[in-house]
Amino acid sequence: MTADRHRYVVATIRAVLVFTGVVVTVGVLYSFSTMPTASSSSAGFVRGLSYLFGSVFFILALAGAGLGIALPSLLGADDALAFDRWQRRCLQGAGGLFVGGFVVGLATGLLTELQFGLLLWLVAIVLAVLVISCVLVWRLFEVFVTALVRLIAAETGE
Repeated sequence: MTADRHRYVVATIRAVLVFTGVVVTVGVLYSFSTMPTASSSSAGFVRGLSYLFGSVFFILALAGAGLGIALPSLLGADDALAFDRWQRRCLQGAGGLFVGGFVVGLATGLLTELQFGLLLWLVAIVLAVLVISCVLVWRLFEVFVTALVRLIAAETGE
């Protein structure tokens, strides 16, 4: 596969992951906000179950979007967002949390009880999404500071 074709495939997979993750996340948040309140005659079991499964879908959708952002760093490809070396290392660590959390969660679930393994994997996903979010804020701050320095330099004539 040529380099251009490889870059195109990675960009397409990345776009699909991020777009799908964002759409599902917004859909889950919208369904949470429009969910009717539980009636006084019921104990709210169905509502609680829908919150439980909705939360799992929400976390998995965020994981998909996060994985889409971290994908070029995981594959060692060039990135349009121009992450530096340390940011790429953090994104690779987040990818390790995705995969490692799944493996450890699966092993824990098989050795003990399945829900403990699932909970462990979901915690690893949340940590990975937090790492990716911090890296994105870090990169956005760098872009902001660079633009501010250029603006000040242009105004002072340097």
